[in-house]
Amino acid sequence: MSTHGSCNHDFKKGDEIEVLRKTDDGDVPVWFPATIMNSPSPEGTLHVKFTTLYMERYSKDGRRKRKKIRDYVNVINGVRRPVTQAEPHRCFAVGEEVETFHENGWRRGEVKEVLENSMYKVVIGGAVEVVVEKSRVRIYRDRSSFPSTLDPPQEKSSHLVLQSNKRTKLRIVCKSKTLRPDPFPNGTPVEVRSYEEGYQGSWYAAMVVGSIDETKILVQYETLKTDDEMQPLVEMADASNVRPLPPTIHRMDRFKMLEEVDAWYNDGWWVGHVSKVLGGLKYAVYFWITNEEYEFLHSELRPHQELINEKWVASFLRPKLLEKPRPEKVKLQTGGGRTLMVGLLRGLKVEIAHGENGFLTTWYPAVILGPVNKGKYLVEYRTLKTTDNNGLLKEEVDVMSMRPCPPIIQSPNQFQVNDRVDAWDFNGWQMGQVFKTMKEFKYAVYFWATKSVVEYRHDYLRLHQDFIDGAWLRATTEASSNVKEDGCFSCNI
Repeated sequence: MSTHGSCNHDFKKGDEIEVLRKTDDGDVPVWFPATIMNSPSPEGTLHVKFTTLYMERYSKDGRRKRKKIRDYVNVINGVRRPVTQAEPHRCFAVGEEVETFHENGWRRGEVKEVLENSMYKVVIGGAVEVVVEKSRVRIYRDRSSFPSTLDPPQEKSSHLVLQSNKRTKLRIVCKSKTLRPDPFPNGTPVEVRSYEEGYQGSWYAAMVVGSIDETKILVQYETLKTDDEMQPLVEMADASNVRPLPPTIHRMDRFKMLEEVDAWYNDGWWVGHVSKVLGGLKYAVYFWITNEEYEFLHSELRPHQELINEKWVASFLRPKLLEKPRPEKVKLQTGGGRTLMVGLLRGLKVEIAHGENGFLTTWYPAVILGPVNKGKYLVEYRTLKTTDNNGLLKEEVDVMSMRPCPPIIQSPNQFQVNDRVDAWDFNGWQMGQVFKTMKEFKYAVYFWATKSVVEYRHDYLRLHQDFIDGAWLRATTEASSNVKEDGCFSCNI
């Protein structure tokens, strides 16, 4: 049955089909077995459940569960075809084009060698060699009759000639508008970023199920449920917080110390830094947004990727920036109502003050390991390495150079111009001020110490807070009395 021009009633709930999907490299399309879950929509959309593709999630009791992936397929686009069984009595010759079942789907390849015991060596995509049994090889079917899903919409026009009794002719040209391709058509698997309190900066897998306009997209989450836990959560998302699924990177070697990663946590992906490489393929990951650290298995992490100029770039593949020299520690003198920290305990999370030329610029997160002598403590930084890169940096720090970690104030709303903020950069919180608001929850932040402006995403910023008289005070947008004329904060606070 040809897919071209097929009608919706050709398919019904329960039918077994195969769905064509691009692989991560995009070179060898793959036919994945699937089952139709619902009757086709009037627009020709099929809701399918894949037979061999799974996603993993955790139940409330912490157990890992495998769940078959569901997707939406448009009938008109011809990205599916009826299941074709393998030919059990068919023999294949060297050089013959075939389809072989490999890594959960049928892939186009060429027989390289006929082996004993009804086995074949097949080259997939001209690069990957696999040895498969005869039941996993079938005749290659040319899909030239399947319309491409990537063809741009064509402009069509027709002419209508009207003639009146007075022999006056009026030619009307009916011209259809060339549609701009929808970046996220219905059925597109995406990831949605959350800025809700407690979930800021995390990404959740979802499926596009509708849209209002170019700025609002209706999505159905794969792992988030309604309050009664009965149905998948469906909500309207800002288009700036929706992105395509990043390509899968199978990281065979171990993640490195301080490497930026995404960790699967609370049904979503959270960006953090590997703070410790542990035994048994485990890691400690530090989340700067929540100032928390948790252990994860290797399989629960993925390389962090950013979509730059419509291309995915992995953090470990990005050109390494020239790291700034770590500023020196500075002491925060008593005065101005500041209360000294007393009774510091082992394991307490703190931030260490660093600066340049006697002025405070950066706070680095650390944990107290224990007292050394009067007024000094041994701390271990969460994001700074030793010079030989063999572990996290430990050093003695005067109590006057530290403060407790500020409470987490997550802002789902955009920051405003002149808001005082801390920006996460070079493994610490640098103090600055919002210079300009931009689209897609981005900001230009001005730093007084370096007199520079740098662009940041919303989830890399936090509201600036000052620790005064043993209490945390949120900074105002107005210029602080502690800001000197050159723009730097005095350490005399």
